[in-house]
Amino acid sequence: MTNGYITPTGRHQGDSSYGSASPTYSSPASSTQRVSPTIDLDPDRGTPTSQTSQKSSKSDSQRPPSRSSCEVTVHKSALKKRTKNLKPLFDLLSDDLIIKILSYLSSRQLCRTAGVCRRFYKLSWQPVLWTNIRITGENTDVDRAMKVLTRRLCQETPYVCLSVQKLVLSGCELLSEKGLTLIAQRYPELQHLELSGCINLTNQALFEIVSKCIQLDYLDISGCPLITCFSVSDESSAESCELQGQSLRLRHLDMSNCAALDDKGLRTVALNCPGLQNLYIRRCQRITDEGFREIANSCSVLKEISVIECRRITDYGMRSLSKLGASLKHFSIAKCDRITDLGIHSIAKYCSKLRYLNVRGCALLTDKAMVDLARGCVRLRSLDIGKCSQVTDQGVTALAIGCMYLRKLSMKGCVLVKDEGINMMAQYCQELQQLNIQECQVSVEAYKAFKKTCRKCIIEHTNPAFY
Repeated sequence: MTNGYITPTGRHQGDSSYGSASPTYSSPASSTQRVSPTIDLDPDRGTPTSQTSQKSSKSDSQRPPSRSSCEVTVHKSALKKRTKNLKPLFDLLSDDLIIKILSYLSSRQLCRTAGVCRRFYKLSWQPVLWTNIRITGENTDVDRAMKVLTRRLCQETPYVCLSVQKLVLSGCELLSEKGLTLIAQRYPELQHLELSGCINLTNQALFEIVSKCIQLDYLDISGCPLITCFSVSDESSAESCELQGQSLRLRHLDMSNCAALDDKGLRTVALNCPGLQNLYIRRCQRITDEGFREIANSCSVLKEISVIECRRITDYGMRSLSKLGASLKHFSIAKCDRITDLGIHSIAKYCSKLRYLNVRGCALLTDKAMVDLARGCVRLRSLDIGKCSQVTDQGVTALAIGCMYLRKLSMKGCVLVKDEGINMMAQYCQELQQLNIQECQVSVEAYKAFKKTCRKCIIEHTNPAFY
């Protein structure tokens, strides 16, 4: 080797070949021999730098010393070995605890969770997680969805799904009789079923469900235009109905907007569901007083009934329904415009424990009906007399004195109600929580006086001066 020194470019002086990978140094021959500068490879920048250079920047001089590549490699290797044997925290949880967490997920979310891993797949299909099933959407292929769910849930109990108690298929317009037959055959423990808006639901499919799901106590078939009753054919009556002699456990039934429902079908329902407590037949225009008579005679424990916009019902129907007596708690006859003071008199006389009453739009009602309610239904908590245009301050005063426990009162559209009625309400019904006086002839002074007395009451109005 020649006696040269290393140049900054890494070549030996006087040698035509490149230096080795590691820099070499010449031994000092004398004190006057020139000492070569030391070369250091900066691991951060990857370029040769001179430790004796005087041109380093101020920022470089303040930078903390960096680790060598060897130290970094050793540190990463140790960290990798340390974490290699560690399990994710979620894997340390027991199956029971994970199932408890999964119980808060919806049906759709459970199906997605099942695709995470094998363990999640096994836990997501545990029958205890599928007591409630909800499938919605008018374009959903609900028949196929129910077929897949049934196959998954029948692994432990072949042919039947004993865990499912609640099934919500509202708005599934593609649901066919095939899917309904599957539900009737495979879900015998079903207690809660919602089929509102399933336009393909027929009497025969409904008969299959109510006859085989004997635990069913909640049924919502509102908006099903083909339904007339719980029978196989439209022409069958209570005498020829296949359910004759059987008693269903239904307690809640919603048949609102079932346009084909008539008195004959309602009679069949009443005879086969004597334990009904809640009945909703809103906007069933073919229902008359005869249907009401059947309901009152057969469903003696009825607590709540709503017949909104059943315009063929008259005072005779009210008299029949008053036979329910003290068991009736909630009653809605809004927009039944043939009902007069005589019908309200029957209800007030016999249904003394009434809590909620809606007579909105019954334009034939007068102050006499309000006086009867104040005398007979002293436990009223909520009352709606909106659009009863013949009610005046006299009727409102009677309500204020007689129904002191009122919490909600709507007088929207009662144009004859003025300051006197509002002042009496403020005096006797100080626990009132909601009050609607839209379109009433109430002055600013009466409004302020009422607001001062009933500070917690929410008042709905249309008078800009009240703001």
